[in-house]
Amino acid sequence: MKKFNKIATFSAAIVMLFFTTACYNSSNQNSKNTNDSTTITKDSSKSVQQEIKEDTTLKSESQTTNKVSANNSAKSTVLIYNFYITNRCVSCIAIEDATTKTLNTYFTKELKQGRIKRQILNVDDDANKTISEKYQAFGSGLFVTRVYKGKETTTDLTGDGFKYAKNKEEKFIGILKETLDNALKQ
Repeated sequence: MKKFNKIATFSAAIVMLFFTTACYNSSNQNSKNTNDSTTITKDSSKSVQQEIKEDTTLKSESQTTNKVSANNSAKSTVLIYNFYITNRCVSCIAIEDATTKTLNTYFTKELKQGRIKRQILNVDDDANKTISEKYQAFGSGLFVTRVYKGKETTTDLTGDGFKYAKNKEEKFIGILKETLDNALKQ
């Protein structure tokens, strides 16, 4: 039994190592840790907005919803960051596609209202360096950040994305939908 536990632990470690390094770009620089997310967001928002790469189905919504309207000021806002590297793998693309499918199926109203904002960012692009460092994204990543009364709470769905988006898309969509539903609650 002990031998089985050691093998299972070792196998799990190998799988996690694979997922965390599968899309890692070794040319990226070391991350800079900071606790002041407000400053980072203010400093990086202009360059990130200029270099955003978004799905064509969501492009017009994100351009018209850069500011939360006065009606939504008492409600939470959800920011979705899809990070990727220049040379993308099939799992990275599957995560982005499943996220698009989830948003277009369940959250079109929230996208139009500006309560959900999505950015698809290349971590290799210098314009995205600050936001990539904030989320410590130096390869593919999917982060859902809830902003409510100035406080940010982030959920990292990268592991679930790599685990399910390619071969068990509906399971990943369920996880993402539940995360977004919870983040949109007051």
